[in-house]
Amino acid sequence: MFKVMIVYDEPSTRQGLETIISWKDFGFEVVGFAENGNEAIDKYQSLTPNLMIVDMKMHGMSGIELIEKIREVDSYIEFIVLSGYADFEFARKAIKYNVKGYLLKPVDEDELISFLHEIKLRLKEKFEFSKIKAKINEENKEQIIQTALSGNCKVELKELYHHLEWSTFRILLIEVVNNRFSLNEIKKQLQDYFIESNKGFVFTINPHVGILLNADLRVNNNLIHLYKAVHKNIQTKFIASISQPFKEIEDLKTHFKIALDIIKEQFYYEDGIILKTDSKPAIKVEEDVMQFQLSKAVNQLAFAMEVGDQQVIERICMDVCKYMIYKNFSERSIKEKYIQIVTLLLKKLMYDHEDIHLAISSILSRVYEIENQSNVIDLLTYVNSLLSEMLGYIDSNETDILVKKMINLIEQNYHNNIKLENLSKVLNYNRAYLGKLFKDYTGEYFNTYLDKIRIEKAKELLLQGLKVYQVAERSGFSNVDYFYSKFKKYEGVSPSYYRKNNQS
Repeated sequence: MFKVMIVYDEPSTRQGLETIISWKDFGFEVVGFAENGNEAIDKYQSLTPNLMIVDMKMHGMSGIELIEKIREVDSYIEFIVLSGYADFEFARKAIKYNVKGYLLKPVDEDELISFLHEIKLRLKEKFEFSKIKAKINEENKEQIIQTALSGNCKVELKELYHHLEWSTFRILLIEVVNNRFSLNEIKKQLQDYFIESNKGFVFTINPHVGILLNADLRVNNNLIHLYKAVHKNIQTKFIASISQPFKEIEDLKTHFKIALDIIKEQFYYEDGIILKTDSKPAIKVEEDVMQFQLSKAVNQLAFAMEVGDQQVIERICMDVCKYMIYKNFSERSIKEKYIQIVTLLLKKLMYDHEDIHLAISSILSRVYEIENQSNVIDLLTYVNSLLSEMLGYIDSNETDILVKKMINLIEQNYHNNIKLENLSKVLNYNRAYLGKLFKDYTGEYFNTYLDKIRIEKAKELLLQGLKVYQVAERSGFSNVDYFYSKFKKYEGVSPSYYRKNNQS
């Protein structure tokens, strides 16, 4: 429907022109009125009519003067001029401003309809032409940007800079997580929003959709608003990165590369944000993670599964992740390592629990979905969900779980002053009862078992070259003499002799 504005200084005539025909039947809608030229110019900005019906004789500004001013800014609008008498001079000037509709008053209904048919055809042609021209312009801009990002395009970039009339730029890169939409479909979905109000220019550069943003606009520097705007327009899961603002269009390639490098690291960040150079990773890694032994992860997880401790399972999975990030494992290597750990764990549990082969096989078939997790948080969530499901199938009796928890506490705290009395308080059981359960399950008294664990740890430390007093302290023995006597009791030789005869 094309929009019509009627400019006439007599109210009754304005109303008569509105009601003389059914405008909508001919593809038009009257959107506003003006009683003089100045008012018409003011309303033109907000109403943006496609056709103006203008009286030649008005107070202040004549119809021809109004048309002349409108033509300075709009070459597409159509005019029908009205005059109370045949005047060659009016007709000549009207032709000069490309006015093809000239009616004498009183207006003849059929003659007006005839003009409307002609004008409607011309407007349609202009509209189609403007669409083609806009498309060509957009394609040219996109080609300039794509060429600039892959090679040298300085002259064309300068022309684009002058055309855009922006003083500051940013590059926003978008990568769609699934393949539901093509790059061109994503571009099309974003164009209406970013082209409106001169927010930005959308282009494609496989496998991303890029947006050259007008960073002069505050809205383009609000990353929360920007993320919501993109999500609303494409309505699918995506990841995005943004460059810092830059003023020189020649720096486009440099800032594109920065945004590209950032988006490549998206695996280590949470969903729902636009990544920038100072974005904080989803998982904070500290140097103490170096004490973690990746080779023992499967056995640690198996024990936590047997004990039924979901929190310990999640902590071990997190420690595995932190260790690999600290050691600069790639995204692919991290996923492969988790697949390996979970697969080995499930096979170990399958061997130990023959009655639940089917359940474990079902979980095993889903392990490779780890590869499809888009970021580290999703990966951990998925791995924990698999192990939690597995935990539900393992049927351990209360005694097994209780003793395994005791063994776990010994393994974790052997270097401290750990006693059965302390464990009984932690586990909320009678000391004597716990001691009996432990002896029945392991075949060893609690203190004997603890001594043997400490001696095994001491042997490892001795072979690392630590001094005997250091080994005693780190193994949990109260003094060197006591350590010496216990070591000789269980190993039959002194600590020094053991080290001397076992070092390679």
